[in-house]
Amino acid sequence: MEKAILILESIGCALLSMLISTIIHEGGHVVAGLIQKWKFTVLVIGPIKIYRDDATDKIKLGLEKNPTLWGGYGGTMPRTQEEAKIETFGKILLAGPMASIIFGAIIAIIMISVRPLLLVFLAPVSIGMGIACLIPGVKTGILYNDGSRYMRIKKGGQTALEEKAVFDATMVTYFDENAPIAEDDIEVLTRSKDAEFKYLGHYYAYVNAKTAGDSSKMQEHIGAMESLKESVPRSMIDMCVVQS
Repeated sequence: MEKAILILESIGCALLSMLISTIIHEGGHVVAGLIQKWKFTVLVIGPIKIYRDDATDKIKLGLEKNPTLWGGYGGTMPRTQEEAKIETFGKILLAGPMASIIFGAIIAIIMISVRPLLLVFLAPVSIGMGIACLIPGVKTGILYNDGSRYMRIKKGGQTALEEKAVFDATMVTYFDENAPIAEDDIEVLTRSKDAEFKYLGHYYAYVNAKTAGDSSKMQEHIGAMESLKESVPRSMIDMCVVQS
């Protein structure tokens, strides 16, 4: 009986540790964004979402309908397009893993004096989450993990251009959803060696062609996207909706 209780307690502590660690990690991204004077937009923990309503500019509580975000997501955005700097974004990317590692280290130090079961799980889970998000070359869904994206930005060359192209396109559509994506950014993405970036580049080109009413160009880029479908995650295909 005591063994069963211990197993149940361990499972509970492991799950609670994951929840707390996710909050710390995503909270690190959000706090870093706020320090950079960006505004809070969303925090997703499991199916629960705290978000800023675009219509009212008020913070609301709701349910996240996209299950791919249930693993945790924290977001801030610049208040003006002039404040949208890739260097600032790089700092925000790194803040999540750093928050996880620092928090886990603090918990590990506390464990020297006290050893409740929760802390025994919490320290390694939080540190492990931070380290996992810093492992080079690892993708989390569509894009690379936090540390990889930070290093790609710092490395320069094609990888930095790809990250900046995605960042710039995100900023353009955030401030004006009808604004065209820069052709230079599209070219950077379509020549990428990564299928996900290439797919995204053709999607942006399709959107530009659709806005311009160029059906021939639309079909050209839809065809390019179709040829890449087997190489990209289903979540990306669902995100990049086209009308043939």
